[in-house]
Amino acid sequence: MNKWWWLLLIILGWMAAGFAIFGFQQGQNRNDTPLPTQADRIISMAPNLTEILFALGLDDEIVGVTLGSDYPPATGKKPKVGTFWQPNIEAVIAAKPDLVITLGFDQQRNLAARLKRIGYNSLILNIEKVSELFEAIEIIGAATGKQREANELVSDITAKLNKLSALVSTNGRVKVLWVVQREPLRVAGRDTFVNEMIELAGGENAIEPTMHKYPPIGAEQVIACKPDVIIEPAMDQKDPVGQQAGALQYWSKFKNVPAVTNKRIYVIAGDTVSRLGPRLYEGTETIAQCLRPELFAD
Repeated sequence: MNKWWWLLLIILGWMAAGFAIFGFQQGQNRNDTPLPTQADRIISMAPNLTEILFALGLDDEIVGVTLGSDYPPATGKKPKVGTFWQPNIEAVIAAKPDLVITLGFDQQRNLAARLKRIGYNSLILNIEKVSELFEAIEIIGAATGKQREANELVSDITAKLNKLSALVSTNGRVKVLWVVQREPLRVAGRDTFVNEMIELAGGENAIEPTMHKYPPIGAEQVIACKPDVIIEPAMDQKDPVGQQAGALQYWSKFKNVPAVTNKRIYVIAGDTVSRLGPRLYEGTETIAQCLRPELFAD
């Protein structure tokens, strides 16, 4: 049994033990009072948080999202309250929320602190690893009266990942170079949720452990790591054919790299693989299709 089976079993164990295990450990800013168990007006300050809220059936309760929130399509009709990196506190207050959900980096922590001082409930969540995603779903479910839906969502994602893990575990690992940007060249390291997705999909990060989560690398490192597959997430899907052509041209100078030699360079839709949220399985399956296309021929 590989380590991902153990991870998924542990997650199911958490669910069986109930939400009491988690409490609100991630919620760092709650006005020193318990969060509501039924929130009627909710603001999401990150695209993945928005996706979680929609996945839990809280469409009508969402009264504000960030400009970067674009999935599901119904998100486009929601009022905007600034950007992921630059929250607009005036717009947040104008929406009269009874719960604001933020992530844990500085700009959003500062927003939560300011909201606390003027009497608003906020919930700060860290979602940087797969286990934290499942935990966040459970916490949001408990804070919004959607505990049953949260349990079902986590269980559904886990079951699908179990099935995928069984499918891709029959062969050796495929070495993957995950490219965040080309100029300057920057890749995903091992201390990232991207690395977790690569491993869940049956791959292995071609980059050895590094100090930085998304380290810059040079041509020598590309050649030395010998990736079997190169994957570039594209955030703009308006010209996928042009993006794929650009990638092939860029990597053609690395003629001795196996991924280049075997023409295994993929440009994939970025939102499902660059955003750790309820579409975790869809993103992981997309990666698996790049690594093991023969398993998905039908």
